[in-house]
Amino acid sequence: MSEKEYDFYVAGPFFDPEQTASMERLEKVLEDHGKKLFKPRFVSQIEEVGPEGCFHDDIQGINSAKAVIANLMDEDAGTMFEIGYAHALGMPVYGYYEGLTPMDRVNLMVAQAVNMVFAGPDDVAKYLETGEHTEVDYIQF
Repeated sequence: MSEKEYDFYVAGPFFDPEQTASMERLEKVLEDHGKKLFKPRFVSQIEEVGPEGCFHDDIQGINSAKAVIANLMDEDAGTMFEIGYAHALGMPVYGYYEGLTPMDRVNLMVAQAVNMVFAGPDDVAKYLETGEHTEVDYIQF
């Protein structure tokens, strides 16, 4: 098997300023720790390549990554597909949910497909620096 080009495919919504800011925080912590990222929000524009081109580019991005980290904010349908696709390939998949608490709900199909869910950039940084992570006991539904 050939060497993967990216450490992480960074999945998540980026359709409004709040979503974009959350994606930027996730990407920044990963890049600050030397990780090479495939960022689909910058790879192709639907106006230029059409839906088929975007789909192809994103599938190729997942296939070129060692793992997927998915921002779970707003349960974006595209992000949910990317999680399922990567999981079906047997890739490590990580969730990212800023401010996650035990009262928050994560769909059980997503929760079962991810290796762990990070509660924000500090949680990701701690894991990348130490390998330690304390999973929040969130609600699976």
